[in-house]
Amino acid sequence: MTDSQKVTLEPMAWIALVARWAELARASRALPTSDERLRASIAPIITIEANTAALAEIASIPEEHRAHARTLAEISIRGAAHELDLLWRGEEWPEEFFQACDAAECALRNALYAGLEAIVVTSDQPIEVPLLEFHLTETEADASGARSMRGTLAAMPPGSLAMPGEPICWWTGRPAPSLQPDSCDVSQPHSSTEIARQERTLRSDLTLRSGLALQSAALPLQVYRGLDERGRFTHDTLVPITEELLPGLPMLVPILIDGVRVGRFLHERDRWREMQRAAMGSRTALDVIRSIGT
Repeated sequence: MTDSQKVTLEPMAWIALVARWAELARASRALPTSDERLRASIAPIITIEANTAALAEIASIPEEHRAHARTLAEISIRGAAHELDLLWRGEEWPEEFFQACDAAECALRNALYAGLEAIVVTSDQPIEVPLLEFHLTETEADASGARSMRGTLAAMPPGSLAMPGEPICWWTGRPAPSLQPDSCDVSQPHSSTEIARQERTLRSDLTLRSGLALQSAALPLQVYRGLDERGRFTHDTLVPITEELLPGLPMLVPILIDGVRVGRFLHERDRWREMQRAAMGSRTALDVIRSIGT
């Protein structure tokens, strides 16, 4: 297969997925007979609804094609919304149109996290977050053209105290992290072959480290750690990151968003551990409040 053929074939799975939902959306609508503007609005609304529904299933297409699919969906949704703008020429849209566009915006945000995985505390006691290797050094491309610096990733800094049920990290579209001994140099680059080997062994490694498990995740979560007036921890609140920001200390640090480095840990592990223990005071654990949807 030539390179030009590959470029043509890559989006086909996404196009087929959107087409299926477009047929379903079209079949569920009765065309208005009297209002020409409403009739003309049906096609762009179907486009928006079909892309929204397809984005909910984006994890069903190959991982390496998802970024391209998201781009195609965004272009299609923006184009359809522009058509509606032209048709209604500044007049108030029907409420249904606003709802469709809001749902599409939400679907585009959520599609960034398709195929999400997380390491979660399964113990009934708090656990200190271990040292993890996230493979952030970009390596030479492997045979498929993949590189280690890709995808989306957030993690609690090593030394954090994670409560039962909380994720210590989550990621999508990139290699899984690997557990590292304290003496390991976490800045050391790894080959793609070594990363793949470590990813295969992560699940068995976690079973040896009591209280942690690798799980699929429906939504990326944030842990907000409440603080009193003295800076002591009071409780944790576990919410999807798509919800409003809450007061308190966000425990999961965004490190990568769609392959772009956006953050880093601000403190060395030992210093962060000391700060955590001091802020716990006499407590050994914190209550975890889970929002609806977690």
